[in-house]
Amino acid sequence: MAFNQNAIYISPSSLGDFEKCPQLYYLRNVYRNPKTGLKIQLANPDLVLGQNIHDILDQFLKLPVEQRTKQELERIFETIWNLTSGEKGGFLSKEQEESYKNRGRVMIERFFQNKHFWEKEPVKIPGFLKRDLGGDLILVGKLDWIEKEGDGYKIVDFKTGKNEERENSWQMPIYALLASYVLKTTKITACWWYLDKDEDLTACVLPDLEKSLAAIKQKGEIIKIVRQTNSFRCQSGKESCWACRDYLAIYQGKGKLVSVDPINRKQEIYILVNSKQIPMTEIQNSKPIPDDLPF
Repeated sequence: MAFNQNAIYISPSSLGDFEKCPQLYYLRNVYRNPKTGLKIQLANPDLVLGQNIHDILDQFLKLPVEQRTKQELERIFETIWNLTSGEKGGFLSKEQEESYKNRGRVMIERFFQNKHFWEKEPVKIPGFLKRDLGGDLILVGKLDWIEKEGDGYKIVDFKTGKNEERENSWQMPIYALLASYVLKTTKITACWWYLDKDEDLTACVLPDLEKSLAAIKQKGEIIKIVRQTNSFRCQSGKESCWACRDYLAIYQGKGKLVSVDPINRKQEIYILVNSKQIPMTEIQNSKPIPDDLPF
């Protein structure tokens, strides 16, 4: 795919940000620190737990089958966790961090009990999938796992939160659209694995992918208009709302820089020392913005 300087990348997280609040979308997906060119990210224990588990499993599953041992999984866990220890992970105390770390240990133990994932090779596809939708819109995503199943393919997404994914979530339809495009097939099935509570997979019923694609393109065109007109006002009509207020505080210089990742996620990590951050679970459980708003 040729470089396009006007490209607008649509991912499950960016689309979710936009539906919550256009100002949140701007602060997380458009804004760059003018001094460094990096995005800004709020360190949140729930978010860090999820990122760590995904990074751990991603690194583990890239190993040859014979090297996927429990000892190696535990080694990777400790190495990656140490990178976000303390305030780098937004932890307010050692006790809070240990609580989250114990949840992480339970998840990787539960993962390792399912031999399927350390005995089977995944399908070889690019780590970061792209699909040109036309009109400068590019659909992107990173799959946790995809394997051959009969004459088709099965996607598995590892979930680390306490809540189940909504039925109208864009995540799996986007993943299925990307996999279908790259693998040249419509025979795609999908499952969630809620590692925080379940020993096995939960089937995900995929919607009609052609209808999903049309809906995503439509939302992408709305995002394009908002970006072209710089109309990133808060969905509340006020300065900020529950979704964007912490990121606005960082933008206004009220955050404390605790870490920089200039290579992988290309972002600066901040905490808000004198502000109560909104738990990730509250963001996940909130209702999305209605489709009839003029954004």
